[in-house]
Amino acid sequence: LRAALAFFAPGAVVLDFPAWDCLPYDRVSPNPEISARRMATLAALSHGVPGPFVLLTTLSAVTQRLPARDQVRGASFSAQVGARVDEFALKTFLVRMGFSQVATVTEPGDFAVRGGIVDIFPPGDSGPVRLDLFGDVLDGLRRFDAETQRTTEKLTTIDLAPMSEIMLDEASITRFRQTYRIEFGATTDDPLYEAVSAGRKHQGMEHWLPWFHDRMETLFDYLPDASVMLDEQVTPARIARGEGSVDQYE
Repeated sequence: LRAALAFFAPGAVVLDFPAWDCLPYDRVSPNPEISARRMATLAALSHGVPGPFVLLTTLSAVTQRLPARDQVRGASFSAQVGARVDEFALKTFLVRMGFSQVATVTEPGDFAVRGGIVDIFPPGDSGPVRLDLFGDVLDGLRRFDAETQRTTEKLTTIDLAPMSEIMLDEASITRFRQTYRIEFGATTDDPLYEAVSAGRKHQGMEHWLPWFHDRMETLFDYLPDASVMLDEQVTPARIARGEGSVDQYE
């Protein structure tokens, strides 16, 4: 369908919202690149996409609940050249939004700090950006190629969306801990509980998503007036998805 749209309507705005590449209730996290694409789309939808557009998704993706629009809309960071930037606050924001600190950024979700230079690889397919700080002032901002390190575009502003559907802020951590204790009682030997309590990511924690949010929504809440077109065989796929989720839960 994407190829058909590119041929018949090359000027159309096309967004995609992929499903996780892991089974429900799995012990592994979804691929970071997939999570980044999902969050980039949710951020765009929560802020409003100007003009008409087409959203391509799958049954597995659309039957899964998501963070509420207001939470995605509020979990953003913006800065412009010449403005002051609190480097510590920026690093804290990146970790809370699901970014991982590395030596060199190579994929969406990475960030690196070297002196007054902060490299960030945000969600989407636009590539990484480099913030050049002079003290606490954003002195320069550019997009670059992760492999060659060469500048591809000079920027004046940067807007960051979360990398993950779990935002490890104080409220979500407290909510997870309280729900966990209600369900399982107090514990001191669960690596998941210990990691979340310390504000760290843990493999597979995305499958506990509702415990981090006070309210969940669906993709239809993000697009209440959208026209919906279904592919063939959608009913067997929906039934198989439901049966598979029950099996995985058990």
